[in-house]
Amino acid sequence: KDRYVVWWITMLEKHIQSTCIDTESSVRSMTCDCLASMSKDIYEQLPPKIQTLAITLLLPLAVDQDPIVRAAACRALGVFILFPSLHDDPLFVSDMTSAVLEQMNDKSILVRARASWAQGNLCDALVVESEKPDFDISEWISIQVWADILTTATSAALDNDKLRSNAVRAIGSLLRITPQDYFRFGRNLQLVKNAMAGMTKNIESGSLKTRWNACHAVSNLLKNPDFPIGTDNDHNNNNDDVDDDRYPWTDTLYHALIQSVRQCRNYKVRINACRALATPQERRKYGKQFEAVTQSILSAWEACHKEEENEFQEFRYKDQLKDQVK
Repeated sequence: KDRYVVWWITMLEKHIQSTCIDTESSVRSMTCDCLASMSKDIYEQLPPKIQTLAITLLLPLAVDQDPIVRAAACRALGVFILFPSLHDDPLFVSDMTSAVLEQMNDKSILVRARASWAQGNLCDALVVESEKPDFDISEWISIQVWADILTTATSAALDNDKLRSNAVRAIGSLLRITPQDYFRFGRNLQLVKNAMAGMTKNIESGSLKTRWNACHAVSNLLKNPDFPIGTDNDHNNNNDDVDDDRYPWTDTLYHALIQSVRQCRNYKVRINACRALATPQERRKYGKQFEAVTQSILSAWEACHKEEENEFQEFRYKDQLKDQVK
């Protein structure tokens, strides 16, 4: 066997089993960091019983009495969920989801920040799984857990800035894979409304990283043809008789994206906002905002040929914006 694989087997069997229950919290925290340093290739080569051992040792640390340990464990879980054999395992997904959801409400900002990152990775991993032909979201998370994830991610999107970029990422990925049936319930639509309010706020304000992540997240969720936005019919969207009230976030979400394309000086924000505006595949998905969206894209195209950007860090993204507008 690969000597690195043998090394990890030895570490897990002879050392990590004892360090994960050490009386010193710093040792338990470093144990989590050690597990988080394991690569995907190494994990996939470990014998099944050793893989199970690694997970069994890690999960309890997510509810450790010390917040530093809990934070480190959440980070390690966020690494593990990206391993193919683990995001393909409904049992691990369930265990990891439960652990992360609990820590999303932790008093410690550090714990919440790491849990938010792990939750974002979890939702991204579910997107990967959803691309398989036999994917059924109910086999991975129940509708109640779906609601819990969306609720905690929405709260995180309005929390400390350290949580926001990962929170919007989780919202975007979760809503991308949400089936039409989930959107039929009034309670769930209220959760979506709250999530879109949080998304809009992060598009309009906050750090640049958070803003472009929010724009990217909207592009992600709009890839779901069943996502409730715009109108439910194919009538002319400029007709005053068309009722957009059922999805009240339509206008505010598109308006925030349009303003980002037109007014934000950061090209990464504008690129991702432009990408989001171009994502819907049906005109009705724009509701009454189709003309405004079209005009904003044209304005962005004109701006690309007029602006003189002095800062190289922004200038290097200018061609990317041109390509996206095309």
